[in-house]
Amino acid sequence: MDAPDPVGISTLQKRLRAKRNLTPIVGGQAISLFGDYVALFTLPLFVLSLTGDPFDLGLTAAAETAPMLLFGLAAGVFLDRSRRLGSTLIVLDLFRAVTFLLLAIGSQAGWVSETFVFGVAFLVGSAAVFFDSGLQSYMTRSLLPEDLIKANARLGIARTLSLSAAPLLAGIVVALSGGFSLAFSLNAVTFGVSAILLSRVKPIKRPVRLVHEPFLSAISSGVKVLFADKRLKWGTLGGTMTNLVFQPLEALLVLFVAQEVLGLDVTQGGVLTEGGAQIALFFAAQAAIGSIGVAFAGRVAKRIPLGTMYIIGLAMLGAGFLAVALMGNWLAIIPAGIAITGVTWVNVALVTMRQQLAPPDQMGRVIAASRTFAWAGLPLGAALGGMLAGVFGVVPVYVVGASSVIIVAILLMRTALYRDPVMAGAVDSAWSS
Repeated sequence: MDAPDPVGISTLQKRLRAKRNLTPIVGGQAISLFGDYVALFTLPLFVLSLTGDPFDLGLTAAAETAPMLLFGLAAGVFLDRSRRLGSTLIVLDLFRAVTFLLLAIGSQAGWVSETFVFGVAFLVGSAAVFFDSGLQSYMTRSLLPEDLIKANARLGIARTLSLSAAPLLAGIVVALSGGFSLAFSLNAVTFGVSAILLSRVKPIKRPVRLVHEPFLSAISSGVKVLFADKRLKWGTLGGTMTNLVFQPLEALLVLFVAQEVLGLDVTQGGVLTEGGAQIALFFAAQAAIGSIGVAFAGRVAKRIPLGTMYIIGLAMLGAGFLAVALMGNWLAIIPAGIAITGVTWVNVALVTMRQQLAPPDQMGRVIAASRTFAWAGLPLGAALGGMLAGVFGVVPVYVVGASSVIIVAILLMRTALYRDPVMAGAVDSAWSS
């Protein structure tokens, strides 16, 4: 997994090992992402089938994202201090597999309530806090710097393809099996496969030996390093502002498609089960369109500064969802696909900047701190969006949220994120050796 490297490993050996590591890292996460998007579709659909209440959709999303605020900064310190980071990631994958397996058993037996779903969302979200930040840090130990953008771009493509195929498969499974247990079981299996593939990764760098410091001081130092680089600072704060207004759009997408596109009555759980395949088809179609733009993410990142790519992605995200809200029919899959491209460009740009600009000995803390602050708006946005949708309707929430994302993109053009360019593969941080 991540045993210490042999002394004197040659540059050629490192290059060959990094090349071999690329396949299990990308392959394992591609399979795991497929399971994630099965859950992204089936969990809200399951909640709607139980209660039909938009507020419960917001609570589900809030339960999954709240752990980032609770544990995000502490996770960074834990990850930096972990000498066997690969083993930690494998355990987290297996934990999520067991959690979804329990949900599958419970849904089949009929004793799962919306409260149980909230608990599952919280546990899975907590594991994801450690896993996602840990994986980004682990990639810097297992891949060469020039391979990071390649891996991040490929993961972006895998994310989009999963968004296309996973909901469609989940919708068909739910419709044919008459329940959700098989779909939840599928997600459990994907986490198990991810754990197996991660066990094949052999890092090319030893973990950096850390000078012991008190826990709170370690957290504080990671935050200081994050905000010392203005590009990382504004990329993170831009994520905070965007997530606050964007999370309601993501959390309510199943409801939006059901109500505005298909005209389904969400208060009737059976109708949702019958319409699951149609909703899944909308998800698949928008992702298929978005995959065209996502396929060029790696090339774009090599040709324009990462900060510029980030801002363009935000503009595409906001404009895409604004058009979705105004159209409200099947043609909305086109701007929805553009929005998906935007999300991927933002993620590829920010993840790569973190990996290139953070100092190696504080990689986990900087990544976790950035993700914590960027995700700060998610729980509040999800809960607030669900509540406002219940009062004013889904369309007004979409119009206001999408317009706000566009405004954030415009404001970021006046910051160092846009003015001080950093190119993919060019490590120009003051922390670099």
